[in-house]
Amino acid sequence: MFSTREEYLTQAVQELRPVFAAVGKPLPAKIRVACGFPLDAKRSKAIGQCWADKNSADGSVEILISPQLADPFLVMCVLVHELCHATAGAMNHGVNFQAAASLMHLEPIGGGREAWKSTRGSATFKPTFGDIIQSLGDYPHAALTFSTRKTQGTRMLKAECGCGYTIRLTNKWAAQGLPTCVCGGSFSLT
Repeated sequence: MFSTREEYLTQAVQELRPVFAAVGKPLPAKIRVACGFPLDAKRSKAIGQCWADKNSADGSVEILISPQLADPFLVMCVLVHELCHATAGAMNHGVNFQAAASLMHLEPIGGGREAWKSTRGSATFKPTFGDIIQSLGDYPHAALTFSTRKTQGTRMLKAECGCGYTIRLTNKWAAQGLPTCVCGGSFSLT
């Protein structure tokens, strides 16, 4: 039905606008939504992010949905969470956000002060949003993962002396010549 993730997500926002308005939490007129990694996602494990309109050059609220997600139900849960941030006074996880999230059938995961930082659809989420999810069809995306991405190893070369002393140095300095060991022996690259 949709050829891009952004078309899918943009239509989802349009379908959700009347639902937010019906509970007294209207969405701003300018919302841009895309599939992309939230800032510091690998470290924080964030799967969604909402940027305030003041951060966008054209005054749009900017929402990112993690490319790690491919299930339409989970995508909708994260999108609704981020749209709750877009409502008036709800850019943090305080009382305004909590009120919007509760009205939109989300519940906190965990407890304590940060309970609402992560949410999931409550028992009434799927009955409320199931028709919208079904009408949108398949989410045109295949999940991405961090697990197969290689981390860069060191560029330092290892040099070792016969006495067992080891140093690391760049190729630039190794090309100039290896230093002499503190024992008086010679280093060789290993």
